Amino acid sequence: MSRIVTNTSANLVYMYYEQNNAALGSSLEKLSSGLQINRASDDPAGLAVSENERLQINGTSAAINTMANANNYINTTDGYLQTINDMLGQMEELAVSYNDSTMGVQEQDDLNVEFNALSSEMNDITSQAEFNSVLLFQDVNLSFQVGADAEDTFSITGTGTITQMVGAVAITDISQIQTATANVATARAQLGALQVQMNYNTTAQQTYETNISAAEGRIRDVDVAQESTNYAREQILVQSSTAMLAQANAIDQNVLSLLKQ
Repeated sequence: MSRIVTNTSANLVYMYYEQNNAALGSSLEKLSSGLQINRASDDPAGLAVSENERLQINGTSAAINTMANANNYINTTDGYLQTINDMLGQMEELAVSYNDSTMGVQEQDDLNVEFNALSSEMNDITSQAEFNSVLLFQDVNLSFQVGADAEDTFSITGTGTITQMVGAVAITDISQIQTATANVATARAQLGALQVQMNYNTTAQQTYETNISAAEGRIRDVDVAQESTNYAREQILVQSSTAMLAQANAIDQNVLSLLKQ
């Protein structure tokens, strides 16, 4: 059927040309961006899953940083407690020397001066030692977010003051100094156990972050090899539909030959 006003063939070919051209543009955009999903219409369901996974990735990454901060807190506390242990060891040496009956009064006084200076320094550590403005040796409970979800928390109980661990040590009581040393060592062991637990948690979160990042990447990132194939196909289709559009437009010219006399 020959018509001039409505060129159905040309309209149909143009429709396919527009579709192919749009597909070619989409493929080019994906290859340029490296992303399979550049807008919600590319994959609505995939976008929803991807955004949720991105939220988990970001939260987990922040939690790993938080755990690193908690580890630094523990290391700082343990470093001070190591100093306290060293001081107690020195104080025990002074106490042993003090309890030597051959010591003169002046010598004992000198030993006691050094002993009291060490004891005073312990009190200063209690009031001054801090990590990021948080006093280390107080009766406090610290909470850390160690995962992306609200329930993923970890608590560290403060060691308490040095005075609570050491007590009022005297140069005349060696056993009291040894008890204080044992108390400090116990506090360090408890912190160490918490740190071991947190380190395992950190490893688990790092593994989770790696795996969920891979899952998100499979949804969001473009498969370059596959998309290159799509791009080549769409290029051919656009070229083909362009050529056919020219042919379809030529049909009207054939109709004019019927009007010639």
